[in-house]
Amino acid sequence: MPPVPPVPPVPSASPVPPEHAADIARLLAMAVAGIGGAERPGQVAMARAVQTAIETGEHLAVQAGTGTGKSLAYLVPAAVHAISEDATVVVSTATIALQRQLIDRDLPRLAAAIAPALGREPVFAILKGRRNYLCLQRLRGGPADDQDEALFDPGAVSAIGRQVQRLHEWAATTKTGDRDELVPGVGEPAWRQVSVSARECLGAQRCPFGTRCFAELARDDAGRADIVVTNHALLAIDALEDFDIFPEHDVVIVDEAHDLVDRVTSVASDELSAAAVEVAARRCGRMIEEKAVARLRDAGLGLERMLADVPEGRMDMLDEALASALESVRDAAAGCAAEFRTSAQNDEEPDRLAARRAALAAVGDAADAAERILGAFGPAIADRPDVVWLDRPSAEESGRPSTLRVAPLRVGGLLASRLFRPRTAGLTSAPARATTRASRDGNTRWPGRELTSGPRSTTRAAESCTLPGTFRRRGATASPTPTWTRSPSSSRQRAAVPSGCSPRCGRRARRPASCAGG
Repeated sequence: MPPVPPVPPVPSASPVPPEHAADIARLLAMAVAGIGGAERPGQVAMARAVQTAIETGEHLAVQAGTGTGKSLAYLVPAAVHAISEDATVVVSTATIALQRQLIDRDLPRLAAAIAPALGREPVFAILKGRRNYLCLQRLRGGPADDQDEALFDPGAVSAIGRQVQRLHEWAATTKTGDRDELVPGVGEPAWRQVSVSARECLGAQRCPFGTRCFAELARDDAGRADIVVTNHALLAIDALEDFDIFPEHDVVIVDEAHDLVDRVTSVASDELSAAAVEVAARRCGRMIEEKAVARLRDAGLGLERMLADVPEGRMDMLDEALASALESVRDAAAGCAAEFRTSAQNDEEPDRLAARRAALAAVGDAADAAERILGAFGPAIADRPDVVWLDRPSAEESGRPSTLRVAPLRVGGLLASRLFRPRTAGLTSAPARATTRASRDGNTRWPGRELTSGPRSTTRAAESCTLPGTFRRRGATASPTPTWTRSPSSSRQRAAVPSGCSPRCGRRARRPASCAGG
């Protein structure tokens, strides 16, 4: 990588008026006292910077070391803005641990501490993707999810059965249905027996449990909240889709921002395996013409044969035989989906409707993934927005099928156009996880502007924070929106401003099973 040229000065944001700065410092002191902490100069500096960004509509990126007290530094100005403007602020994190810290510890104490100054306690809620909540319809007789390779392992089936029994017992007492509240937790195969994706959901109006739906109740709570805590995966889905997941909001705070790119990339990815095609065919069962199901099953077998000869790793060229197998899967899955749509009935029983929705979701996933993989090889290699590779299981993973995966090479344009441009964004991370670099066009860079309490380096001092820069979200392109990219020469996340922003990604959002939510 060529050396990074010197960073030119960039005009800073308009300062917060003295009376507002004093208010933020006073409220922060109240919040810190409420949790039994001690004031830190770096925390005060960060809180004032977040307040500046919110008031001026400028984006902010903050690097703050462990011990700075980042959460209170952004929660206090977020609460002030939400209550004073009757608005909603979305706070996104990468990990379940930080979500629980915010919801269980920081926000309750903060709300009680600053309520006298604000006139009321800030209302907060947590919102996750639908798959994170127990589905009462699925629990009480909906179609069981296929257990794939576990079906051939009696021991695994027995273990899953015991976990599902635990879930039934937990369902009788839980008030939220939130998977993360079940301790100890259960494995993904068991959880899938009692949860649904957004595609599989019947909808609150048609589901017999719609008024008691945990996911819908969580959304209702979020709609009444001043501060909504969520995860990067759901934040990405909100950016990818054309419908709103969160209540209307004009400020978003991204904590653990070093993980944002990986989570957005995961959500914007697709995968396809012969096993997934077989599961889709099995879900179709006898609900549609047997000929259509047989065609889909044959297409899956053909894909399996082709993948056996494909080398593992990145694919720059698409073999003609593999392309034909993918086309067969796409066409067969699309044919099954068309059969479901033409045979749909408005008066179906909930259980049968749930089975149809589950099957339609499976064939839709297969068709979409096959189509996207085929389309990824259309442009010249240098111009492709997506990368395709074959993920082959190791010897220790004999039960996992060979899987074609497709993911966007860059998500900067998506984040710029769908996340940062419509609202004010504040991003924060620890210095060890995030560094700055010049943009590709060499025109706009993030200047390092340090706010410290002493001569020590901001990456070392606990009572300090680094503000890489602020950028206007409203106005000309001379003040572009910061995004996050992965440097090809480093495993660390680096902040950068892209030289050009592509239009909306357009990929259908998908939640990876391993992420914290969404």
